[in-house]
Formats: sequence, structure tokens, C-alpha cells
Amino acid sequence: MNRKIREAIAVGTNYAGVFCRSVAVLWTAAPKETFYVTISFLLQGAIPAAGVWITKQVVDTVTAALTQGRQVDSTTGGMLIAAWIAALLVESLLTPWDSLAQGNLNEKLTAHINLLLMRKADSFLDLTRFEDSRFYDQLQLIKQEAAYQPSYLLQLISAGGRELFTTLAMFVLLFPLGWWVPLLILIATLPQSYVSLKLREKSWELAAGKSPQARRMEYCTSVMLTDTYAKEVRLFGLGNFLIDRYKGAFNELHGEMRRFRSKEARWSTSLALLSAGGNAIAFYWIVQQAFSGNLSPGNVLLFVQSLAYIQRGLFTLIAVTVNLYEVLLNMRRLLDFLATKPSLILSLNPKPVPTQMQLGIQFDNVSFCYPDGRDALANISFSLRPGETVALVGENGAGKTTIVKLLTRLYDPTAGNIWIDGTDLKDLDLIAWRRQIAVAFQDFGRYSFSLAENIALGNLPALADLEKIKKASQQAGLDKLCEELPQGYQTLLGKQFDGTELSGGQWQKLALARAFMRDNAQILILDEPTAALDPRSEYEIYRRFASLTQGKTTLLITHRLASVRMADRILVLKDGHLIEQGNHDELLRQGGEYALLWGMQAEQYGG
Repeated sequence: MNRKIREAIAVGTNYAGVFCRSVAVLWTAAPKETFYVTISFLLQGAIPAAGVWITKQVVDTVTAALTQGRQVDSTTGGMLIAAWIAALLVESLLTPWDSLAQGNLNEKLTAHINLLLMRKADSFLDLTRFEDSRFYDQLQLIKQEAAYQPSYLLQLISAGGRELFTTLAMFVLLFPLGWWVPLLILIATLPQSYVSLKLREKSWELAAGKSPQARRMEYCTSVMLTDTYAKEVRLFGLGNFLIDRYKGAFNELHGEMRRFRSKEARWSTSLALLSAGGNAIAFYWIVQQAFSGNLSPGNVLLFVQSLAYIQRGLFTLIAVTVNLYEVLLNMRRLLDFLATKPSLILSLNPKPVPTQMQLGIQFDNVSFCYPDGRDALANISFSLRPGETVALVGENGAGKTTIVKLLTRLYDPTAGNIWIDGTDLKDLDLIAWRRQIAVAFQDFGRYSFSLAENIALGNLPALADLEKIKKASQQAGLDKLCEELPQGYQTLLGKQFDGTELSGGQWQKLALARAFMRDNAQILILDEPTAALDPRSEYEIYRRFASLTQGKTTLLITHRLASVRMADRILVLKDGHLIEQGNHDELLRQGGEYALLWGMQAEQYGG
């Protein structure tokens, strides 16, 4: 079989498969509305053919009566008029209900797709994809398309189904009169359809390949138009710099797309001439048959009207098919994303998490390399004994946060193992393990929810337990702020929905309160917990540090070495290697990296 034919069959098969999967999504989102819309476009597609046939019967009946000098049978005339009125009535009655069904279906479909995206993102239990730029390029396109593609898909299916049914009905009417005429028009139109589909596929591939540029454009826009960067943009005079960056990304994106669209226009023009030639031949034949007396006036009218409907229908179907093809290519991207398997492999028979650790946590020759090729850890070995407080110190990029990600199993080690009471962390129930961890990340989330909800996010089952929320708030030093807010714990936070904006230090206290909500957790992780706090707040937190960490295995990450003296042990990291460990006094006596860092900070305070 010719390679081109095989490729065309493969494309068509894939296209049909994506179409069926997309229709299945429609049906799942709103089965009643999908059924009604389907019936509606079938009826609306049949009405033009019925109108043409009725018109043909009326013309022939009237012509016969006039040429033969007899009156039109009142029964026949009445039935034709009633049928014509019924066709108009059905079409007018269907229109408002069709709009209602399509509106409801579109809303349900958009919500359904967004929920599918959210659930799929929630199924990625690690960070592998969320720290991969290629994933964001893909997700960027999917998120953009999710806002309008469902509506467009529905419109195209409805319009295309209606035109397809109308065109097929016209073919049926024409076939007895001249079977080769619709066949000629079809043959003349098919090349344009095929080339249009191939060109649209190429256009889609170009758009996907240029996704990084589109993302850069959106990024530059967001920097210019959001309050997060407003101060620096104005103080540093970044406006023209960002505008130039936007223009550069746009020119790179637009240049190739412009050249491709010119090529697409030339091809479309050439093939449109071919299609017009086929229609001209068919129309010439009809005129000749009419002058020869081989066609009755009704048949001539039927032929002319049917050809007009077919021509319009085929061109509409070409446009719909090309646009539908692009939509289905985007839907394929969505469906492939929804079919993506999680990268984190879970145990089929997970072991229970110890209710109270006896041996503690052991990092055994752990190495880790990020997906982009960055080596973060190399043969790290250390232990965290139950109830012990261990501090991680080192310069930025030393591997401190990576250890947290591995301990919380947001990543799995590239090499080595993490043991929990002698059991490999990979063999434990992941959800149960994470429930045993209370954590305040350095890059904590600032959610546009109420203050109480923001705190309770650390332990959702306690969302309605206001006393527990107040206790965590007090532990984090946030209770005074809660009393000052206009609606107390029910005050909406963040500017996005006109809520109250907190300072950086207040948000950090909130993140600490969120961690303290898990008072039954065995492990407490504090990643730069006082980086945004004022000295008094920092002092208050560390003054109560012993009571806050009592009974918990605590991992403290900080650059402020004055706070690590309370730790039982200090682990010093450098370039992904564990180079020192011991308590504060031991490390000072060793005179190594920790002593050097301590000396630099002490010098700043004149000590």
C-alpha cells in the first residue's frame, strides 16, 4: 500500500479515536444535554432536505396543473403546505431549546474538564512534573484551551453534525437524478479537505513547539500587571526591559507562524479553484438537461437547490472539519495528559507507618539528581533519632531543602535508601506517612481563604475545630493579630478577592500555625521558619522551641546559626555532601565549615 495512503489511514484512525473519546467526555459531563443536542442537530439537518423536497413537489404539482389545465387537488396542496409549515415550525421550536441545552452542556463540560485536570494534578504525588519546564509548557496550553475548547468542540460538533446530515440528505435526493454529479463535487472537494487537515496539523505542531515563547510572553505580562513585582518594576525602571523581552518572544513566535499561514493561504486558493471547477461542470450539465426537457421544473429546482446546499455544506464541513481537527488535537493533548501515569511508584501492599518510631529515620548513602540533570545530593548518610532535634545548615544550594523533599517523599532518591524504623520509606503507606509530618516550608502558600481556613489547611479534619485553630495560632504568635482583624478568624485574606493582606512576617507566622495544627505528627520540619520574622517574634518562637518540639523528631533548616545551638545535632552540608556533624560546641572546636560560617555571622554582630 502506498505510504501516503497508509499515513492518511493512520491519521484518520487516530482522528476518529480522539473524536470518540471526546464525545465520551461530553456524555460523561452532561448525558441528558448531549442526547438532546444530538437529536436536535439531526432534526435540523433533515429540515433543509425536507424543504427542498416539498418545494419540488409543489412546483411539479403546480406545473402539471397549469400545463394540463386542471385544478390542483386541494388535499395534496393542503398536505404540502402543512408539511412546509411543519418543517418551519420544528426548526423555530428547536432553536431556543437547543441554545438552552448547549449553554448548560458547555458549562457542565468546562467544569468537568477543569475537575478532571485538578484530580489528575492531585494524582501526581511527587514533584517530578511540577519542577519540569516541559510539563509547564504542556500544562500552559491545556489550561488555556480548557477555558474555550469545550465550548468550541460543542459548537463544531453541533454545526458539523447538522451540515453533514443536510449534505447526506441532499445526496440522497440527487442520486436518482444524476448520481455522478454529487460524486464529482465530492471528488473535487476532497483534496482541499485533506490538505487543509494536514496544514492545520502542522500549524498545531508549530504552536505547540512555540509554547515556551508564549509562556515567556505571558510571564512578562504578569510581571508588568501584578502587584507582586510593582515596586521593583518602578524603582528599577524595568518597564522597557520587560516590554522588549515580550516583543522578542512575540517576534520569534509570530515570524514562523506568519510564513506558515501564507503557505496555507496559497494552497487553499489553488484547491478552491479545483472545487469551483467541479461545481461549474455540474451546473452546466443541469442547465443543458433543463433545456433538453429531460428534467421537470421541480427536478431542476431540486437539483439547483440541492447543489447549492451541497456546495455550501461541503465548504462548511471543510471549515468545521479543519477546526474540529485542531480542537481534537488539543483534546488529544488533554486526554493524553489525563492518561499520564504518575511517576511515583507506590507499593501494591504498603506497610503501616509506625505509630511511634523506635529506631527513627536513616538516610543510607542517599543521592539525588533533579530531572534537569542537577546533582543535589551525593552519598548522604545520617540518622534522625525519635524525639531528636537536628539542624541542617549550609549555603544556598547545599541540598538542605532536597533532604526535606526526600523525607516527605516528594521525590524518591536516585540512589540509596531512606529507612523508617528499618522499613524502606518506599514500602510505607505514603498518605499515612505524610500525615505524620508537620511542615512549614520556606516558600509556604498564601491562600485567599479565611484566616481560620488558612491555618486549618495544615490539618483539614480539624477545619471546624476553632479551639484547635486558636491553639496553633497562639503557638505561632499569631493570636494577637487575630484579635485585631475585622472579622477575627473569619477574615478573608489576600487581595485577590478583596481580603485583608498580611505582612511577610504575619504570613510566616500563619505558616507556622499551619504546621502546629498537626499536633499528633511525629515529625516536625521547619524550613527557615523565622526568615521573615522581626527579632522579637523570632525570639518568642525560639524561646518556646522546646515546648513546641516536645515529643517530635524535628528537622530545622536555617541560615541563622544562633538558633541552631538548641539542636541536639547539627548537620553541615556543602555542594550536596555531608561534611560535618555534631553539636554546636563540637563543630566549633573542629574549626571546619560550620566554625567558618559561625564566625562570619558572629562578626556581623560584633561578637
